[in-house]
This record gives sequence, C-alpha cells and structure tokens, in this order.
Amino acid sequence: MSGKIEHLVKQYRTREELSQRGVWRGELYRPEELRYFERGWCWKTLLLGEEDDLVTNLESVQIGDEPVRERDSREMSGVRRLTPVTAISHPLEVDDDPLKENIPLEDTLDIVRLDVDRLLLDPVFANEATKEEMIKILYNYVLENETSYKQGYHEICGAVYLQMRKEDAEARTVNTFNIFNKLMSRIRPVFYEEEALLKWSRERFDAIFKCTAPKLYELLVKHHGMDNTVWLIRWSRLLFLRELELGYALRIWDHLLTFSYPLADLVACTIVVMLIVISQELHTCEDQGEVISLLLHYPPEKLIDCTDLMKYSASLYELFASRQYEDMYGVGQTLSKIYNRDWYDKIAAVPDQNRLRLEERLKRRVEMRLKK
Repeated sequence: MSGKIEHLVKQYRTREELSQRGVWRGELYRPEELRYFERGWCWKTLLLGEEDDLVTNLESVQIGDEPVRERDSREMSGVRRLTPVTAISHPLEVDDDPLKENIPLEDTLDIVRLDVDRLLLDPVFANEATKEEMIKILYNYVLENETSYKQGYHEICGAVYLQMRKEDAEARTVNTFNIFNKLMSRIRPVFYEEEALLKWSRERFDAIFKCTAPKLYELLVKHHGMDNTVWLIRWSRLLFLRELELGYALRIWDHLLTFSYPLADLVACTIVVMLIVISQELHTCEDQGEVISLLLHYPPEKLIDCTDLMKYSASLYELFASRQYEDMYGVGQTLSKIYNRDWYDKIAAVPDQNRLRLEERLKRRVEMRLKK
C-alpha cells in the first residue's frame, strides 16, 4: 500500500466518510491534502465494495462462426466472471431495450475501434496496448448489458480508465469496466436514449432552470428561440468532458459518483448554476449561434470553486425535490449577486432589458476592436 493510499485509508474509514467529508465538504481538495489525493482509490472505494455485483475477469472477444457461448454462472459473493465470447451477431436481436439496435457484433467492434482510435483525452490513448484494453472493456460492456454501443461511451470509459492506469493490466481493465458499468447504469437510460433525454430536458432541466433563473430562461428560450436539448446533448452525455478542463470535470465526477443525489437531476442543477455564473456573457450574445458557441466553449475564467458549485447544485436539487420553488429563485438571486454583482446591479437599475443587451454588445465590440 502506497503512502498516499495509507493516508487516505486512515482519513476515511468508510464510504460515507469519503463521500460526505472527503468529497462534499471538500477535504480531499484542501491544499494540505491534495498531495495525498488518489482519485482511482477514491472511485474504487465509492463504487466497488464487497457487497457490489462485480465482474472479476474480462477476456478477449473473438468473431467467428460459432454462436454466442453461454456465460459462466454467477460466482459466490455476488461476483461475476465474463468468459470469452464467440459470436457472429449481436446476442439480443429480439429485445425491447430502446437503447439496443440490431447491429452485427463485428460491426460493433469496428465502430468501437474507430472511436477508440480517435480518443484525445490523453496521449496514453495513442498507445496500441491501451487501445486494445479500451476495446476489450467497451466490447464486454455491450455484451454484458446486451445493448448497443453508442458514440460517447468511449470518452466516458476513457475518463475512468485514466484513473486506473497505474494498476496492472488485469486490475486496470476489470476496475475500469466495473466503474464504467455502474456509471452507465445511471446515465445511459436517461442521456443516451432520445425520448428519455427529451423528457429530462423539458421536465427536469427546463423546470429547474425556469424556477431558478426565470429571466435567463426567457432570454434563451423565448428571445433566442433556443431548444435547450440541442446543446444539452453534449453536456449531459459526456458529463462535461468536452466543455470543461478535464481536472475540473473530474472533480464534478467525484461528486456525481457518490450517488448521494439522483445523478441526472444533479447534472441538471449543476448546469443551471453554471449558466447563472455566465449570465452576463449570455446576455451579450447576438443570436442563437453565439449562444450555442458560448455554451459549447464554456469560459474557463468563469469556473467557480468546484466544491461550491456542487454544494449549490445539491441545495438546488433538494429545494426542487421538496417543491420549494420560491427558495430556488432565491438561490438563483444569491448566485447572481455573488458571481455577477455588477451585472446584477445593472439589471436591477435598467428596466429595458433590450437596451441593456444592446449596450453590452456595443461594449464587447469596442473591446474586441481594441484588442486587434
């Protein structure tokens, strides 16, 4: 056991302590504790307990002429083992799973290889041995869950793999698989199924957004005619990996992986808080295209302390779940005052919002010309 992990084990003796004190109170991220921080250990502690239903071994998948071989029976202590698989077509071609498509197994493997080949999260993914491990994990995930592969899975899996890369090959692939499998069980049914994503966007995200920041909601939806699902697809499916710096996104993941709150609702609340923080920038956008460009390239200088971000997001969820809608509006106002004080005062002082937006646009144009 390394010195880092020994320190963490002494500090956090249970999952609950790691979750509540380490992650949600932010003790892990304090300057004096950061040198001991080991995200891989934290995720395994949070998600891979002895009581969990885990896979113990992944083996290569081969395409051949024989039908799919039956998997080994479940072993003791709730642990499963994935055995080698030989197949010519997807194992579940007659199923009502809305996430499954009738794609031949060999074609699935080709798609997985293509996605892994262009994975840019880290230079390690240019290594051929790493690629093969990633392909094995993703392919076994498809078989184990009897579902189809969808683009985006490789990036989620890659982020998990990075936290396990210090381990030996067998432990690395198995632990990545089990954590990825648990995470996908929460996000796949909501974010990777079109009808469910639309429902989440309109019934959960829009409802939270409208209650918390009604004027900002009106700006995007009514003034710019935005369908929020257009940009939410990437924010939600990839859990902020594309929009935010990787280290910051992974701190958000630390909180999500505690599963202290319903993951999809917590994601919605997190996005709403992040939108309020950039409300001034959103008001200066001239059209829908500029809004989408801003949302897909979140300004790094506007990122707030991640522990604060997640505390506000959790508070927002608790208010929404208990239907305290007026208090949600109060949280939105508080956030505006803290992170956009000057802008908040301007909005309060100028009744004509259109005039204020025009002034901000002119100001931005002048600043851009001066920089040239």
